[in-house]
Amino acid sequence: MRYDSKEVQVKSILNISKVYAYVVNPYTGCQHGCFYCYARFMKRFSGHREPWGEFVDVKINAPELLRLEIFQKTRGRVWVSGVCDPYQPLEQKYELTRRCLEIL
Repeated sequence: MRYDSKEVQVKSILNISKVYAYVVNPYTGCQHGCFYCYARFMKRFSGHREPWGEFVDVKINAPELLRLEIFQKTRGRVWVSGVCDPYQPLEQKYELTRRCLEIL
């Protein structure tokens, strides 16, 4: 399957979640594009026109932001990759999930 990846800088990474206190999503989108994926709804908020599975935004500053934000928030559980696959193939190159887990 064809996909486009784009490196992006985000303003925050440790976000409030409805499941746990916080969520960290190092990627937006997914290379797999599984038909049954519950995260497909994220396309509505991503601004992408490509079909789900054909785009991934790589939040390259996620670990650095997390290192700062973790001390600015009240302590709580963190859901890692609530709406993205934390171990999609791009993780091999960027290691964002790995680096975020090391910080947590």
